Amino acid sequence: MEKKKTVRISQCMIVKNEESSIEKALSWGKEIMWEQIVVDTGSTDRTAELAAGLGASVYHFPWTDDFAAAKNFAAGKAQGDWIAFLDADEILAPGDEQKLLPILSQLEETEAEGVTAAWLQLDDEGKVTAGGTQIRIFKNRAGLGYRRRIHEQLVRLDGTPLQVADGTRELSILHSGYSRNARKKKDTNRNLKLIQKELEEHSDDYEMLGYLGDEYYAAGDLAGAEDSYRESITHMPAVLDERDQRSAATFLYLLQIMEQNHCSRDQMQAVHAKAVSLLPKEADFDYLMGMTLSGQRDYAGGAACLEKALFKLERYGSYNRAMLLLAHLRETYETLARCFLETGEHERAVKSSIAVLQSEPYSMQALVLLLRGFHESVNHSAVTAGDTVEFLKKLYDLVSLKDRLFLLKASVGAEWRELESLIERLFTPEELAHIRSVWREER
Repeated sequence: MEKKKTVRISQCMIVKNEESSIEKALSWGKEIMWEQIVVDTGSTDRTAELAAGLGASVYHFPWTDDFAAAKNFAAGKAQGDWIAFLDADEILAPGDEQKLLPILSQLEETEAEGVTAAWLQLDDEGKVTAGGTQIRIFKNRAGLGYRRRIHEQLVRLDGTPLQVADGTRELSILHSGYSRNARKKKDTNRNLKLIQKELEEHSDDYEMLGYLGDEYYAAGDLAGAEDSYRESITHMPAVLDERDQRSAATFLYLLQIMEQNHCSRDQMQAVHAKAVSLLPKEADFDYLMGMTLSGQRDYAGGAACLEKALFKLERYGSYNRAMLLLAHLRETYETLARCFLETGEHERAVKSSIAVLQSEPYSMQALVLLLRGFHESVNHSAVTAGDTVEFLKKLYDLVSLKDRLFLLKASVGAEWRELESLIERLFTPEELAHIRSVWREER
């Protein structure tokens, strides 16, 4: 039997003043890399020296305001079969590096030229704040290279589609470059200048127009951001890839700006409709529209949108989509419960409240909404105050002073005097006197 060839991986990166992260960047995959190539674009610290000391081949490339040019130079130095191109502030998730060689070995005889990986952005506490997909691992072959000065993309240089294998379930890239500490060293004007240069040559690049909007938005220039996002939308193709997070962000940020600017409902719904037509599986559009409508007291419209958002989350999942909804799930269910109360759908309000309380039992808002759903039902005999106390025993420890106090405050907030009286009986006279004294002082 013919012995299978061992895949050689060239790790490449471009760096500038990364002495605090270069050791970690060159360590996570050192055992599986055939070679490590570092291209320095003008460091004034010890980055290049440290990289060489760690065994990397170090090259110098004069910075030309072009990330693609620097990356193509680095890739040109690689001699391996595959290239892993992660930045100095990125690593593969712990353990994923052990999966890389087997995956590439399986793909060696296929048509695949690149491998997608999950891309997760971390904050200072190491929590995921955003996600997407990236092609950072690709075959070392002529005809592949990067385009764009910034927000560069790996492409076939002849313009034909890149053949990509999906590795998102096995491989995750952790990125810390947008943490508060990392942002301090960024040139805040650099990105804007490079984006503007790209648009001078490609004025209809809808993705780059979206990135331009991001720069204006981050700088507080809402008018500039809105104009850029709107122009981006006009240049979008009739069909988008369902994983197109760049275009999803364009619509989401535009909707948020329109809400801040108190744009009319019709204007917002027009943008929402366009977003849904191009990216129908993205739940965040419906989440934003639902929160906006409920805030405007259109409770029926708000509930309809929020229900659509939750349906899409359940059906299509949250991978590479639904990031806003997932981060505000409790708020979504609480708002949905309020909408149902206002439209007289008390049973549905109760179900939405319970959805929150099962995972977060100390959400005061959810409990108040639940009690209001019970109390304000058209058929008052359906759920009595006594029934409610029995139900609450499933969620709370009535021996605990903390839980009894929480229930008492919620019954007061729900304005259900009969329930309030029953819960008061759970306290000793001394406890109740102390509580009333504290509440009087707080008022």
